[in-house]
Amino acid sequence: MKLRLVAWFFIAFFLFSPKVGLAQENFDYNYILSDDDMFDYVSMDLVQINSFLKDKGSALANYVDPITSLAASQIIYLSAQEFKISPKFLLALLQKEQSLIENPRPSNKNFDWAMGYAVCDSCSLDDPLLQKFKGFYNQIYSAAKRIRLSYLVDLDSQNRTISGFGPGLPKLVDGQVVIPANKATAIAYTYTPHLAGNRLLWTVWNRYFSRYYPDGTLLNVDGQTEVYYIQNGLRRQFANRSVFLSYYDDFSSVLTVNKTELSKYLEGSPIKFSNYSFLRIPKGTVYLLADDMLRGIASAEVLRRLGINPEEIVNVSSEDIISYGEGEPITDKSIYPLGVLLQDTKSGGIFWVQEGVKHPIWSREILQNNFKNRKISRATTKQLEQYLTGLPIVFRDGQLVRSWSQATVYLISNQTRRPFLSAEAFLDLGFDFSKVIATSDEAISIHVLGDPIGVSF
Repeated sequence: MKLRLVAWFFIAFFLFSPKVGLAQENFDYNYILSDDDMFDYVSMDLVQINSFLKDKGSALANYVDPITSLAASQIIYLSAQEFKISPKFLLALLQKEQSLIENPRPSNKNFDWAMGYAVCDSCSLDDPLLQKFKGFYNQIYSAAKRIRLSYLVDLDSQNRTISGFGPGLPKLVDGQVVIPANKATAIAYTYTPHLAGNRLLWTVWNRYFSRYYPDGTLLNVDGQTEVYYIQNGLRRQFANRSVFLSYYDDFSSVLTVNKTELSKYLEGSPIKFSNYSFLRIPKGTVYLLADDMLRGIASAEVLRRLGINPEEIVNVSSEDIISYGEGEPITDKSIYPLGVLLQDTKSGGIFWVQEGVKHPIWSREILQNNFKNRKISRATTKQLEQYLTGLPIVFRDGQLVRSWSQATVYLISNQTRRPFLSAEAFLDLGFDFSKVIATSDEAISIHVLGDPIGVSF
C-alpha cells in the first residue's frame, strides 16, 4: 500500500458520468446520522432541491400541492428554513415513509401522508383527529415543526417526557437495547420507534447524501485524533501519530468528516507498524515491512549488513502480520533492498534504485512527494546503466495534482488520476485548493486516467 490557491483553477473539466457505488454496509443502531446531518438547514437551496428531484426522476419534481398551490420543492425548502431542519433530511424522510423520491406513480394516499406524520401503527387514516395533518404541505410542515419545536426542545430540556429517547439513555426497541449516540439519533427513534424504519432511514441517507471518498483518502472524525486510510472501501486506522508520520510528512492531507461519513466504511486491518520497520515473529523470523508487504530477512548476517540495531526490531505475534502480503526475501545478493536515490552526474536525472531496478523520477514535485527527507547520492551514467529500468515513480495515493498547462485537478487513487467533474465536486468532499500540487504534463501523464469524481447528490 502506498500511503501517501485558494484560487479558482477550474476552467474546463472532462465530462464523464461518475461511477460512485455504495460503501459496504456498516450499520449501527445507536448512530443513525449526525446532528449536523439533521439540522444543516442551508445544505440545499431551492434550486438544488428541485434539481435533486429532477435528477431522481421523482414525481415530486412536477408536483404542486392542491391546497397551497406551492411546488413540492418550495414546500420542502420553506419548511426547512422556518424550522431549521436540513432539507436533505426531509427528502430522506419522504423516501423512507412513502418512497416519494423514487416511486414513479405514487397514489394520492402517498402524497396525503407523505411523511407518515401522526400515523401510528394502529391508527385509521379516516380518524377525524388526523385530518388536519392530511395533505402534502401539512405533512412536511408539521413534521419539521414537530422535530424542531417539540422533539428537540424536549431533548434540550433534558426532561425527555415525549418518548424517553435521549443521548446515552438505553431503551428497548423491538427487543434490542438502543443507546442513541446523539440528539439526531434520539429524534429519529422518537419519530419512528422501530429498528427497521431507522435502518431504512440510514440506508436512504447514505444512498442519497453520504460522500464517498476514493481509495487513498485520509479521514478523521471532527474532535477525535484517530486517522483512517480508505482502502478498497474499508477504513484502516493508524495505530498512532508516529506510525502515520512514517507514511506521510504531516497531517495536511487529512480531511475532517462527521461520524456518519466515516461509519459507513467497514473496519479494515489496522495500520499498526511504521513503514520500513523490522518485525520479528515468535519463531524468530525477521521481516522488513514496506508498503503493506513483508520481506523476510534471509539470515542474521544479512540483517547485520543492513545496519539494523537489534533494539530497533519490534516483536510481534503471527496474528499481527496476517493481513500483509509476502514479497521476495532479502538475501546477501539483494541490491539496495531498502532503496536509494541516485542522481546521474551527467544528465542530472534522479532515480529511485531498489533491488537492482532504477525507477526514474519525472518531476521535482514527485521527488518531494515521495522522498522529501531522503539523501540523494551521485552516480555516473555507467554505474546507473548496470541497473534495469523500471516504471517511473508516481505521486502517492491521496495527493491532489494538476498540470501547469491545464485546469483539471486530479486525486491520485490506486496510482490512477481521477478528475473532479467540477469545483463543486472538489469542495463537496472537503478538499482544499491550496493543497493542489502543480507539476509538468509529463508527470501527470504517467498516471492512468481513472473514473471521475462527481458531487454527492
